[in-house]
Amino acid sequence: MGWLSRLRAAFGRAPAEIPLPLWQATLARLPFLDRLDETDTHRLKSLCEQLLDRKPLSGARGFEVSDEIAVLVAAQACLLVLKLDLALYDDMSAIIVFPDAFGVKQQHVDEAGVVHEWDEELAGEAVEQGGAVVLSWQDVALQHEPGATHNIVIHEFAHKIDMGRGAANGCPPCLRGLHDPTLLNDWPAVFNAAYDDFCARVDRMEARLPADFDPDRDDHADLYDALAAELPLDPYASRDPAEFFAVASEAFFVDPQSLAGGYPQVY
Repeated sequence: MGWLSRLRAAFGRAPAEIPLPLWQATLARLPFLDRLDETDTHRLKSLCEQLLDRKPLSGARGFEVSDEIAVLVAAQACLLVLKLDLALYDDMSAIIVFPDAFGVKQQHVDEAGVVHEWDEELAGEAVEQGGAVVLSWQDVALQHEPGATHNIVIHEFAHKIDMGRGAANGCPPCLRGLHDPTLLNDWPAVFNAAYDDFCARVDRMEARLPADFDPDRDDHADLYDALAAELPLDPYASRDPAEFFAVASEAFFVDPQSLAGGYPQVY
């Protein structure tokens, strides 16, 4: 929390309220919020007001963040902590929105110790150790279309929560009094078993692809999409445990039937 937010808290000034018409328009754009009852919807609005009061939300590359965009992003970010605590975002410095995908330099050291570097276009990123959550508005807006089952905002904010104990690994911090200690003790085993099973499913799916598979060929891409649709989560979840956690978080809020059907214990 910055000095201004601490002063506001000390002097008891409440954050600015989101106008009711703007809030109702936000709810209308996020149909998965229909599952919330009146009490939860009211709490979500309050959390959004607090988040926008505590954390700067700005545009990059000349992109102007309107009130509508700010509240839309905040509503999805706060959904993850609706039954928890906004303090899970204390490590986040800011929320930055680009107009579209943005380039990030990636680095990987292979088993032989060779460093590989490349530029990658991203739709979102959660930066470790006090960093920001960065989003592409073009990708955020696309995922509000009817029938969308992916959500880049939930995905990146799930990463940020997961980073609360260091590097993201699918085992986020537990909060005393809010999480069931018994369930949390079982979580690593349940999570790892589900992740291993999902990776095996993806391997079997990929074995059904043509040996000369080319994602740029329409017929190959259509086959891949059809096979991927048989999985309980997007194949990207097999990339590593952190991505499995973030993709499962998307499903939990946006497409819960798929997660509950595929991995009921994780759900």
